[in-house]
Amino acid sequence: MSSSRPPVLVRPAAGFDLLGSGAASPLLDTELGLRHADVGWAFYADVTRERQLAVLLSEVPAGWQWELDVSSPWREVRRDAYATGPARFIGATFLMPASADPFALMLPAPPGLHADEGEWRWLVRRYTQLSDFRAVKLVVEYREPIPAGVGEQLTDALDAGQQPAGQAAALLGEFEARSRAAFAVLAYPEGGATAERFASDSSKVQVRNLGGMAGRMEPVNNLPSEK
Repeated sequence: MSSSRPPVLVRPAAGFDLLGSGAASPLLDTELGLRHADVGWAFYADVTRERQLAVLLSEVPAGWQWELDVSSPWREVRRDAYATGPARFIGATFLMPASADPFALMLPAPPGLHADEGEWRWLVRRYTQLSDFRAVKLVVEYREPIPAGVGEQLTDALDAGQQPAGQAAALLGEFEARSRAAFAVLAYPEGGATAERFASDSSKVQVRNLGGMAGRMEPVNNLPSEK
């Protein structure tokens, strides 16, 4: 459940099991040095562990705000607005290396690749919302393996930050449709929605990568300069 106002509840679709949840305070690199942010997370996957859903709620300390640019560190395509329930997200699609995954410890080891193929990567659709004067960031991320048969065509396009064409474009559209169907955002506590109490286990998450997923923050304009 989001701590922003009004509060919202992110609910995974049927077929997604909770693999872990928790809270952490990763260090983020800022213009004033390293600073902590408070991050709550929940990670879900289907029985195959190939369809995954990650939910991240991040809050900055007093005197800070999340940057308006909510881009990931990787080249993104199909960046657009997506409204669902009370949420207003910015969506983007990209490829994420397995080594950057905060939740890798909860998944089977990715398949090995030949040296000339580089690192295993997930196909990701990320939805991001800022609220409370940019004090709170909600991230919902859906991931799958790169579709078989068009992998090279799709990865070449995404690596270049370009829209894929042909069959790769059709498969990417189907992937993004699955991402939207993978979760719902509800106003809390309207409609009888109830927030589950999750067990917190930060041993299942890579905190440094969690900070990378949370993104970048900056001091607000009236923050006194440090001497």
